[in-house]
Amino acid sequence: MYPDNSIIVGLIDGDGNLISYQSYNDFQYGSRSLDIIVPTRGRQCVTILQDDIGVIRYEDNRFVLKQILYSTPEVVTMQLLGKVAEVVLVRRCHEKPDLNKKLFEIARRRKAHLSTAAQFTAIGTGLKPTQQYHPKRYNPSDTQRDIIWVDNEDRPALMNGGNRQSAIEAGLQVKVSGLGTNYVVRDLIENRYEVPIIYFSIKDDYQQIIERVIDNSLFYDPEIDEYRFMRPSEDFIDIRSIDFEPYEELKDYYPMIYSVVSGNMELSELIEKAYRLGNPILQNTVMLTALRDSNATAIIQD
Repeated sequence: MYPDNSIIVGLIDGDGNLISYQSYNDFQYGSRSLDIIVPTRGRQCVTILQDDIGVIRYEDNRFVLKQILYSTPEVVTMQLLGKVAEVVLVRRCHEKPDLNKKLFEIARRRKAHLSTAAQFTAIGTGLKPTQQYHPKRYNPSDTQRDIIWVDNEDRPALMNGGNRQSAIEAGLQVKVSGLGTNYVVRDLIENRYEVPIIYFSIKDDYQQIIERVIDNSLFYDPEIDEYRFMRPSEDFIDIRSIDFEPYEELKDYYPMIYSVVSGNMELSELIEKAYRLGNPILQNTVMLTALRDSNATAIIQD
């Protein structure tokens, strides 16, 4: 039983019965319980891995992940989450015109009217839907731009107002890491990217990274046509400062993907549980306070 007067995150069924729970602190700052997130996020996670990224294959009568890199489970997980983050941000841009405008402005390094941003569609350069619907813009080996914007003639948005021969193509690099101080810092100091970076700080290390690189990392500024020191709000942006939902979604996907990559859960098991348990109509996650009389009172419901 949960402790009296504690705050928990719980999974409830259609009758309001508490099926599974985890303390709020563990859920928010630790590893989220698979018993909670597989029923609520599992289907969406599997769909992204299969339909948008294309890393699921059927082999020897079972579903497996295509090997991306022979490395530690944590590194492979972060690589996969980076691609998942691209999918989530592109989807959010399609759903939220204001967010599309904000990210469009960051990518172009200049302000834009909502009507201007609406003329461009966000696409992921290495995603399967881009390969299908924008084949000329499909470039999974692009090391600079994970997300770009194209108009209805498939022409990319540009960073500045120069001619198309000299202007830099607008875009965003997406980074997801729980190893930021060892991984992202190096990329920033070595000035690897000419476009802004959107960062998902899985282990809340964004501020630590800023403190280490603020005076050591240069970014190209098309307005002055030269490199300058980093401006965090323009060059290396914490996704939470723009839109908290994608961050929370990635936090939900992390333990599922890590469990599969590390071998603690078979991909087939994740798929089976996600589709057997994952009925969004019958189940919801809620934040609860466990009262002394053992009743659970909902505070926030998703």
